[in-house]
Parts: sequence; C-alpha cells; structure tokens
Amino acid sequence: MAILTIYGVLGVALFALWLKHKSVLRQRERMRDKLVSVEGNLNETSQRLDLLSRGVDTILSGTPQVHGLLGVHRSLESAEDLLFNQGIPISNSESCAIASHAAKAVLEHHPERGPDDDASPIPGLHPLSGRLAAMLSEAEMKAEDIELTAGEHRRLGELFHAVDRTDWAADCFHRANELDPEDESALRSLSEIQRQKGDLEALDRSLERLLSIAPDDVGILKEQALLLEGSDPSRVIRNRKRLEALGIDSLFSEEALELTDIAKRARGAHQGVKPGLLQSENAADFVERAAKQLLLGEVRVALESIESALEIDAKKGPAWFLKARLLAAGEGNTKAALKSIRRASALGEYTVMLESEILENDGRTDAAIQVLEEHLEKTPSDPEVRGKLSLLWLRNGSNDSSCRVLDEAPDESWDSAPLHIMRGRLHLVDADEHRDNTGKHEQMLLVDALVAFDKAIEHDRESGLAWLGRARALRYQGTYNEAEVALVRARRLIPEHPSIPLEEAQLSLDANNLEQANALAIEATTHLKNNPTVPFIRGIIAARLGRLEEARNFFSSTLEIDPDHVRARLNRCSAALLCENLAQALDDADHLVKARPEHELARLRRSEILMNLGDWSEAETELRNLLKRNSEHTMALVHLGTCMIAAGKSEQAERPLNKAIGIDPNLSEAWYQRGLLYLDFGRIDEAMSDFAGAARTDTHHIDARLRIAAILHEGENFDKAVAAWRQVLDIEPQHRLARRRLAECRDLRAARSASLSPKD
Repeated sequence: MAILTIYGVLGVALFALWLKHKSVLRQRERMRDKLVSVEGNLNETSQRLDLLSRGVDTILSGTPQVHGLLGVHRSLESAEDLLFNQGIPISNSESCAIASHAAKAVLEHHPERGPDDDASPIPGLHPLSGRLAAMLSEAEMKAEDIELTAGEHRRLGELFHAVDRTDWAADCFHRANELDPEDESALRSLSEIQRQKGDLEALDRSLERLLSIAPDDVGILKEQALLLEGSDPSRVIRNRKRLEALGIDSLFSEEALELTDIAKRARGAHQGVKPGLLQSENAADFVERAAKQLLLGEVRVALESIESALEIDAKKGPAWFLKARLLAAGEGNTKAALKSIRRASALGEYTVMLESEILENDGRTDAAIQVLEEHLEKTPSDPEVRGKLSLLWLRNGSNDSSCRVLDEAPDESWDSAPLHIMRGRLHLVDADEHRDNTGKHEQMLLVDALVAFDKAIEHDRESGLAWLGRARALRYQGTYNEAEVALVRARRLIPEHPSIPLEEAQLSLDANNLEQANALAIEATTHLKNNPTVPFIRGIIAARLGRLEEARNFFSSTLEIDPDHVRARLNRCSAALLCENLAQALDDADHLVKARPEHELARLRRSEILMNLGDWSEAETELRNLLKRNSEHTMALVHLGTCMIAAGKSEQAERPLNKAIGIDPNLSEAWYQRGLLYLDFGRIDEAMSDFAGAARTDTHHIDARLRIAAILHEGENFDKAVAAWRQVLDIEPQHRLARRRLAECRDLRAARSASLSPKD
C-alpha cells in the first residue's frame, strides 16, 4: 500500500513536470513568433525611416528657405543653451556676441527691401523672430547691446514689429536712427509705433528728425503742427509757412479745428497754456492729449486718455463730448456714445451736431432729424444745424422738406457758408433730375448753383465743400479747366472727403480722358466700399470703349447697390439694346417708366426697343404719351414719323418730321427720316436735299451719305457718284458696298469716256 502511494505521488509529480514542460514549450513558441514579428516591424520601420529621410533631403534640397529656417532654429537653440543652460557665468561681451550671432542668423532671411517692394518675410520667420525677442528679453539686453549695422537694426525692428513686440521694435528703430541719422524709413517706423502708443512727446522728436531729412513733407508738417498747437507757436508758424510755400491753403482740417476747440474749452478760457506736450497732470491736459491722439487715428489710446481725464474730473464737459466722439468711432457703441453726449449737454456743451451724426450713422435718420428740429425751435438762426437738417432731408429723399428748411431760415443765418452750400447742392440735385429725364442739363439751374457756391466762398474761402460744389457745377457746364482748379482747391482743404476721388474721375470722364478716369475710379474703389458711383463710372468708360457686355455688368453692379439709380438702369437698358438683348432692355425700360412716369428718356428708350421688336403700334402709343408731356421733344417726333412710315401711314409722317426740323434744324436724324419719306414718295430731289441736310448736320452720318451716293449712282451721274462713294469711305474705309460701287463707277465712267472718244 505504501509502495502504491509512493508511485501515485511520483505519477502526480511527473504529470505536473510534463504540464510545466509543455507550458514552457508554448511560451518559447510564442516568444519566437513575437521576435519574428518584431524583426519584421523593425525592418519595415527602418525602410519607412529611410524613405522619409530621403524625402526630407529631397524637400530641403528643393526648398533652401526651409533648410535655412532649420538653421536659424539651431542657431537660436544654441544661443539659448549658451546663455541660460551652461551653469557657468559668461561675460557681457560674450553674451552680446552670442545674441548678435543669433540676430544675424534671423536677418539672413529678411533681406533689405526697396521702397516699392512690399514682400513679406518668408513663412516661418515670424515665430523665430518672436523667439529671438523673448531670448533677448530674458537676457535683459537692449538693442545697443546687439552688434548690428543701422540697416540691420531697422530690419530687425521690422520683424519685431510684425510679431507685436513693439518695445523691442521701437528700440531697434531708435538704435538704427542713432547709427544712421539719415535713415528715413527707421524714423517713420518709429513714429508709427509712438503714434500707436500715444507717446506724443517722443512722436514730436521723431517728426522733428524727419523734417530735417524731408523738410517739405506735407503730412509731417501738418501732423507736427497739430501736436504743437497750444504749446510751441514758433514751430507751428514755421510749419505753416512751409505749407503755404507748397500751396497748402489750410493747415488744419475741420475736424482738427473742432478738436482743437474742444481742447481749448477743456483748458478754460482764462487758463494759461502749459508748455510741453505730455505733462498731463490735470483733466484738461488729458483732454488735449486725447484730441490729438484721435486726429492721429489712435482711438484706443485716446479713449484711455479721456478715461483718465474723467477720473480726475467727472464734470468736465469737453471730456464727455470727446468720449462720445471716440465711442461713436467704434461699432456697437451707439448707446454709450449717446449717454456720453447727454452728460456733455448737461454740462453745457454744444452737442446737437454730434448727436445727430451718431443717430444718422446708426440708421436712425428720423431721430437725427428730430434732434435738429428741436434745436432749431430754440435757436432758429443756427446755420450749421439748419444746413445739416436740410442735408438730412435731402438724403432722406425729401427735396421739398430740404428746401423748406432753407426757406424758413432767418436772414442772419445766411451770413455764413453752410446754407449757401446747401442751396447750391439742391440746385445741382434739380440739375441732375433734369439731366436724368431729358439727357441734358438745365443751364439756369447750373448758374443758380454757381451763384450759391460763390456766395458760400465769399463767407468762407476755406470751405472745402463750397469749392467741391463749385467744381461739380463747372463740370456740368463743360468748363473743365475751371472745374479742375476748384477741385484742386477742394482736395487741399478736405483731402479725405470721399467725393473728391469720384469727382476727379468724373471730371476726367467728361473731358474724355478715359484712361485717367478709369485709374481714378479704381483708386476710389480702395477708399469707397459699396458706393454705386464707382461701378457706374467704370460702366460709362467701358461703354465708350465699345465694351458693351462689360458696361452692362458694371451697371448691374451699380443697381445691386442702389436699385433706384436712374442713369445706371437707363444706361444698362441702352447697352442691352445695342447688344440686341431686347428682353433685358425692355425690362429696364418698363421698370423706369413704372417708377417714374414723367421720365422722358425712359419712354423714348422704350419706344426704340418696341420699334426694334417690330411693335410699331405700341411704340407709337408710347411716343404719343411722351409728346403729351413734351410736345416739342424732337427725337420723339422723329421716332413717331418713323413708326408711321413703318406702319404704312406715310402721309401722316411728314407732319411730326417737319415739326422736329422746325424746332431743331441741326437734328440730323430728322432730316434723314424725312429724306426716306420723300424717297418713298418718289420725290427724289427733296429726298436728296434732306439727305444732304443730315450729312451737313452730322458729317459722320454714313447712312445719309450712302443714300446720296446710291441715288447718284442709279441716276448714272458717275462723276458725282464717285465723290459721294469716296465720302462714305472717308467715314468707313473698309465699307464693302462703297468700295465695290466706287470701282463700278470708275469702270462705267471709263467706258463712257471711251465710247465718246473719236475713233480712228
């Protein structure tokens, strides 16, 4: 029994050993499989890495810029290790050398650029520039510690400025100017940063250095004079004299004068002017500083200055007024701006004009009008408010209300320019309306407009709006040289006015200088967004160049912005008619006639479209409707005669044609149509006389000359026929019929001469 027990224990032990052996064998098999798999993965990974390495080498060889940026990265990494990770102190000279080497590595990829080269640094350089600035800041260095040339400092400043490291950028620009005082670009960049930061004292110093380089720079002269207003009269006078020598009539814009007045009120009537620009110790100084910052276009820093002023004195009326101006300059601040306006008004400030402007810009024209009307009830003789109210009514589409506001003005209100300017504007609006309806200006309206603008100039020779209005009135009259003189004066006085580039483009267009007009219109596009006049002008230019489809597209763009633009729709209608797109032409004509039943040109154009469609009866009806409104409309009379001829009512056609010629003996088309009528009657001599009348009144009337030549040809009057066919070819040298008939005449004349010659 004991032996069996021992055998049993041994059997169990051997079975356990066998199971363990099997397990070890299975583990070995699994390990072998894993090793094979790992080996395969390693081989595959190695192949992929090799492929990737070859790809990277290929890319780097083909794009040296990327390779160069990797080099810059390594240079910066090495500089950071040397400066911060060595654990041993290094000398200042060594630190400067390390930093200079890193800076030069960055600058290798930002070369010197010409004045006309606006190319930006290569992609990827900006982050490295920011990394360089961070490294220099951590090392507590300054621009003077970096051993670079003036040009290198300026280029480095450009890079720092591009990544908003303005402190480092300013330091580099300043160092560039120290090394090269004639480096104008560095000074301009430095002044831009100072302007953005609102550092007016430093800005003044930079502008003074710029004036030593460019003493006749108009922008610098004006900007510095603005900064110095109230603090350094000697340099203001100097700048004024320089500007006058350059032909600049006005030193400050209307906005500048207004803001200067705000600053003066803030200082108080009897408070002396403190010298210096930036010693802002009280609310008045902060207001003055903010006014200058606003004129420099730095709204954010100006608002900070105003907040500082109000912290010192919350009852400073000019500060609240200027705060309203600043808030109105941003989007979505209307409520806050109006709240500031009311605070300023409660403190005795004149706020009505600004309040109306804010409301108008917010699309609340009715509220703006109400504000102005309430003010006039208390102060009816205020010319600026009355002029603004008249303008708002005009913009609101109510010409009658605009005129009424002027008519109700007290006599003393007319002793200033604003009301005369508005009177002139209204005359021009009436002139535009007359031109839109008839195709020509009413000269008396233009004379009245000129009288109004001249009176405005008598009261204020520095009124840019008066000169601008005068330029437009003169352009309408066709006196282009005088118009250009007035426009130059307007540009000097109100250089930023949006109508200036448009008026310049239209003046060039009316003078038929199409290339210049197109360039000016394109230039205006950069300043004016969604202005219907810009594509309209370009459409007119395209039409005059014969590019009718392009013209139609421009007119369509105008109508997308302003669906009620009469001349754009009328011109698109005409272009479509010439392109034989009669459906669109008729649609535009119908739209105009429906919207403006009194519009003569729209009805005339509609009749022409119907005539092209062969609908003579409807065309005649349209023309008779037009003649009911204007019985002496010569082209309507001519078209009526044409319709009657086409409709078989030739006997009735002579009367309207005779009337048209009686009204306007120089209307070539009337002579031509009556000539066709007489030709139809067989009254050849009378027809010839009328065709001659058409050719006399329009020397390029090719149809009339073709008729004359054909009649002479058929009458075998070959000598005169030859001369007549030559006149046709003078107008159109490649006219096939004229060339063929001229050859026939010569042959027939030669044959006749040969037949009449004596025979041997």
